[in-house]
Amino acid sequence: MIFHLWRYEWKRMFKHPGLFLFVLIFPIALVGVLGLFIYSYAQEELDSVKIVVLDEDQTFETNALIKQLQKDDTIDGDVEFIKGERTIEYYLENPDSYAAIVQVPEGFTKQLRSGVNETINVYLNEDMPLASNLAYILFESGQDYITAAQTGVNTVNHFYIQDIEEKDERRRWSQQMTIHFTMYALDRNKLFTEKGSTEQGLLAWSTNLYLATVSILLLLTYIMLTLTFNRKDQPIIQDRLRLISVTKIDQYLAKMFFHISFLILYVGFISWGLIELLFNTVSFNWLILVQWLIVVLLLSFIYLFSHLVLKQMVLGYVMFLLLSVMFLIISGVIIPPSYLTDQVSMFSLIYVAFNKIWIEHTLPIKIWLQLIVGFLILIGLILPFRKVGSRA
Repeated sequence: MIFHLWRYEWKRMFKHPGLFLFVLIFPIALVGVLGLFIYSYAQEELDSVKIVVLDEDQTFETNALIKQLQKDDTIDGDVEFIKGERTIEYYLENPDSYAAIVQVPEGFTKQLRSGVNETINVYLNEDMPLASNLAYILFESGQDYITAAQTGVNTVNHFYIQDIEEKDERRRWSQQMTIHFTMYALDRNKLFTEKGSTEQGLLAWSTNLYLATVSILLLLTYIMLTLTFNRKDQPIIQDRLRLISVTKIDQYLAKMFFHISFLILYVGFISWGLIELLFNTVSFNWLILVQWLIVVLLLSFIYLFSHLVLKQMVLGYVMFLLLSVMFLIISGVIIPPSYLTDQVSMFSLIYVAFNKIWIEHTLPIKIWLQLIVGFLILIGLILPFRKVGSRA
């Protein structure tokens, strides 16, 4: 009986081709318009992010590092490092078009050689939120590189440089090692290359954007589908269905299977289309499709659970929307786990599975089994509703 109800849902949808096209096109158009608006708003601000570097230390090492950043091929035209010639007070009073001001304090190089991380002050321009936040992210990640460079310098200093008797020779070696390890840590001319960090298990920014785009389109399309084709039968039809032992839960399950079959086709098409048109650096294969299938299954369960718990339609949709957004955020497909708290990111199994497919090139069978078992357990929890429905 559930199969016949499922087939009826498909027939009913194709009887309204206009609504069917509306469900397909409206979410894409909405996300596209919002994307163009955000892009046009950010384009001017992010056209060239200018960062002033105020070097108060004025050593060979700091000058060489600033020159390297100014000549880096991968950020040429995107991020511009400008060597400051005035006092910090002047730049703070006249921020102009600078996204950030970096103040390298006097004695920074000396402290670095001795194994102490001297604080570098970074002032962000609040009038340029996008550009200043980009600068903040760059400097936050750069902190790890400086620490790595310091470790290399300290090691060479401990085992070799400190045993050199001649003072000038010690200084020359110290300068060379500071520059060498700093450039090595920053990976000369590859500082901002767009690629995933396989050592830290992170996906590239373009891949994260792809995950967020598909997830938002999937959720919006699901909402539009259920709102547009939500059938509310007359009491006489419900009476006839009860006469042939068709319960409410049977009708909900038929709808859920209809939603799953529709969304599987949709997510397969939209994933392939986005990769072909916008995200050329993202690979697509059957493993990615299976992973999206699991996301669809979990979303469909959230819909079923919400409408079984709350009988009123409006409250059911509110609960579905809240739980779905929470699920997509916790799973890491809208916001990467690195931006979530440790307590939340430990539940980002969906993101970890995508990570294993794209970076490790392995089959995330263990994670799939965990998610499927969890899905079956959740389905088992709604069986009492089926018994209640059969008595109604």
